[in-house]
Amino acid sequence: MKRTHAISRVLIVVLFLFVIAIPFSVQAQDEGFTETFDDPSLNGWERSEQAVVKDGSLVISQGHFAAKFGEYGSGTYEFKAKFAGPGVMFFRFAMREEGNYAVVFVEDRIALEKVTEKPQELAAMDGVEYSSDWMNVKVLLDAGELEIFLDDVSILTATDPEPLEGGGLGFWVEGETAAEFDDLSFSSSIEGSSGGSAVGEEELPETTVSPPADESVSSGSVDIADFVSDLSSSQSNPFEITTFIINLVLSVVLSFILSRVYVHWGSSLSNRRRFAANFMLITITTTFIILVVRSSVALSLGLVGALSIVRFRAAIKEPEELAYLFFAISIGIGLGDNQRLITIVALAVAILIIGILRFFRGRQADFNLHVTLASQNPEKIELESIMDVLSSHCSQVRLIRFDDSGAALESSFLVEFKNLSNLQKAKSALRGLSPALDITFLDNKGIW
Repeated sequence: MKRTHAISRVLIVVLFLFVIAIPFSVQAQDEGFTETFDDPSLNGWERSEQAVVKDGSLVISQGHFAAKFGEYGSGTYEFKAKFAGPGVMFFRFAMREEGNYAVVFVEDRIALEKVTEKPQELAAMDGVEYSSDWMNVKVLLDAGELEIFLDDVSILTATDPEPLEGGGLGFWVEGETAAEFDDLSFSSSIEGSSGGSAVGEEELPETTVSPPADESVSSGSVDIADFVSDLSSSQSNPFEITTFIINLVLSVVLSFILSRVYVHWGSSLSNRRRFAANFMLITITTTFIILVVRSSVALSLGLVGALSIVRFRAAIKEPEELAYLFFAISIGIGLGDNQRLITIVALAVAILIIGILRFFRGRQADFNLHVTLASQNPEKIELESIMDVLSSHCSQVRLIRFDDSGAALESSFLVEFKNLSNLQKAKSALRGLSPALDITFLDNKGIW
């Protein structure tokens, strides 16, 4: 059993290091990227149904969006856009739950907004004429300092005294006209201002945060609540066979890890091996269901009834079994919604916590059999004799019940047998005390 404890400690340390390393790996991943929109599947993007790649550019119809999550903060954002109006086009960056920045293109006006619970217009410029051809947009973000370039001409500058932290980025289109985007890039380095002036060779003064000057622009903005609502809608990414295969493979791997954790570290008295064998099928099935219903509101409504079968038809004996069962379902839901990193992190954190609790609980969970012994007159056996026999053949013995009525003695133990031969020896030794002794072995987690 010392070997088992050593493996448990190593696993806890590895998981701890994994969890600690994840934020750094995510940060390193988001140092910079370039997206040319040559891949129709738009891997790594969340998008609504009518945000698609056509002829090497991203085309977003009115009322739709495409967003890329990450930790993109201070740096240089560049992209090409084709937007002739009427309508409203948004480029959002530093998107987090608490808010985001938005460059708003509306007919003959460009505005820079900070979208929080109370949207604020940081800067704006009227009289802008949009070309029917591609226009180059560059956004510089340096903590609270923001500057917007249009075709290499600085048109807006602003200072936010309470800057937002890094987050995701994306495009939204509202109104009557679709928009096209291409050659999106982010660099964590801040490129210097070109020194160019705005239209009319008049240098714009730096502006600070002020209440919205034009309610029509602010009202056209999509706040963070609408953003979350869009992402959770049923019109998500089209079905992709590559994504489906990756998620199914991950569901097999993660459910297998969860089953091993339950077998080795669970404390249920039932046969944990047999129960854990169901995790893989449940996780795969849930992943499949979520992948299918993501594209249909009607199918998603039936998901509640489908998963309720587990609650009302499964023979759940202990709360621990139910907890692991729902964890397996949660893994399937996370993978079915393409939340791979979040799902892996959640599983790693859960295993780490279970391992720590198991470590502090000591060797209690190592008992693998539940033994009940009954002895009656005239060959009644004393408890001390039974304890001596079990202690000599078991690595651990714990008395959990003892009844002595004078005419009969009944006792129950949790014991740990290292192998099957020790079990046979213990049974023979107990028979040697009294042939009439009633012996019952109840499987806890099995001998393996």
